[in-house]
Parts: sequence; structure tokens; C-alpha cells
Amino acid sequence: MPLPAAVSDALENAFWRLTGFAHTRPALFTAASVSVVSALALLPSAVRSYRGYLAIGPGGIPHNVWGWLFQGIAQPFALRDPRDTRAFEKPSPKVLARYGGSARAQKSYLDIDTTLSARPGPRPTVPGYTAPQRQTTEMGSDPAATHAEQEAFLKAVAAANPDELEIRPSLLEGNATPALWAKRALQLGAAYWDKSDSKSLRRRAPVEICHAHAEASAHMQFSLGDAFLVVRAGWGERHLLAGSPATRVPPTYLIVYAPRDAAELKVWKELVMAAVRFAVDEDVDINDAKM
Repeated sequence: MPLPAAVSDALENAFWRLTGFAHTRPALFTAASVSVVSALALLPSAVRSYRGYLAIGPGGIPHNVWGWLFQGIAQPFALRDPRDTRAFEKPSPKVLARYGGSARAQKSYLDIDTTLSARPGPRPTVPGYTAPQRQTTEMGSDPAATHAEQEAFLKAVAAANPDELEIRPSLLEGNATPALWAKRALQLGAAYWDKSDSKSLRRRAPVEICHAHAEASAHMQFSLGDAFLVVRAGWGERHLLAGSPATRVPPTYLIVYAPRDAAELKVWKELVMAAVRFAVDEDVDINDAKM
């Protein structure tokens, strides 16, 4: 079936205009052609990326194309290897100062009989979106039940320490996700100042310690020493924007993988307590949760 005359004439006119442009501006025509071909070649990859972004669920940014574009803009600032521990092994003097000095920053706050043992099996897949950060493999048989127990534990820890801890919406995660906060913590990653070497003059403010996700992974903030142990033993990895000068995400902000059984949930709870002890400082007594 032949095209209508009006359509045929319009296409012919466009063709000759494009031909004329190619002859009069060959360099610009070549650049434009390469850009169009490149965009078409990348389109399937972009569609897969966007579908993957939607599949991991909502987080701290819009769960739509604008959120996907936003996390893409942040990619140049992302870590290339979130499982690299060198930032914890050889921190700069500036980082040590921000974490309250070498002794506090590099200490382990874990209360485990031996060193943190290696997590069995392979690490889970954590897609490379700068936000939200989630794992998509290696979950337990009932992530919803595990997540419920995690949130119950965080509430129990807060209830056991009402002067120091509280549950309030996560600032880092958004979507009204409940998180464990220290009311008057030594700020993690914030400027550290001590005019007279008095601990009372260290800058204190509310600090978000931990929140859990629907698939039972969680974000926590640790000392440099504990962050090194957690990543090295395979229990977690850094947030892709952790320590980036373009963000306020602390260097030791980690995703801790979802517990797959009761034994791993026990380790998860101890990691929470280590993050709590670091946040409130070693001079503050913290009660264990009764559960």
C-alpha cells in the first residue's frame, strides 16, 4: 500500500535536507550520527538497568525513572570496589580525627568470644545502584519473618536504653523506615573538636545507627576497626557512596547481609550492639536487649 502523498513528500523533503546538512556540515553530521547510534545501542542496557532498579523495591529516593536517573548521576562518585578494606586499614589522619582519634576509631566493639568468623558460602549479589542498596540473592527461607525479628530487636535495644537510644524514622533510608538512633552520640564522620581534651566537649548529636530492609539486609555504621572485620569476614560491604566527598555518608556505612538462619541472626544482633557501643562511646553503659 503506497504512502499518502503528503507523507511521502514530507519524508523526501526530510531526506534531502539531511543530505544537504551532511554535505555542508560533515563534522557535525558525523558527531550527531555517532551520538544517535550510540544512544540506540545503549537503550537495551538502560531498559534492563531501569527494570532492575524497580525490582529491588523502594528506598531513600523516588521509586521511578527520576530516582533511577538520580542514582545514575551519582555513579561517578561511587566506590569501584565496596569490598576493599584498605580505607579501614590505613585511614588518613583526617579520618581518624573525625572518628574521635585513633584509639576510638580503630577499636573493635564486638563482644564475641573469638574473632569474627567468616560468613559461610558466597557473598550475595548487591546490584551496583548507588541507591537504594539491596541484596538480591543468598537470603533466608523467610525474609519477612527475619525482618520482623530484626525490627523487634532494634525496638528492644532502644527500650532497654531509653536515655541513650530511640526508634525514629530513618533519615538515610526514608519511606518512614524505623531505625535505631543514638540520642547524643559522638557524631560519626562529623568534625571532631576538643578544646581542652575534655570528652564532654566532643560534638554530640543524634546519629542513626541501624535500619533493616525488607529482604533482611541492613545498614549500620561501625568503627573503622569493626568495619574492617565485617567486610573482611564477608558479613557485609560498604555503601557505594561511603566516604565520598560528594556526600555525607560516613566511610564505615555498611550493608550487612541478610541472616539466613538463627546462627547468622545472632551474629547480626551482635553487630548491631557493636555499632551501638561505638556510637554512644565506650564510657556509656549499654544494656543488652531482653529477647
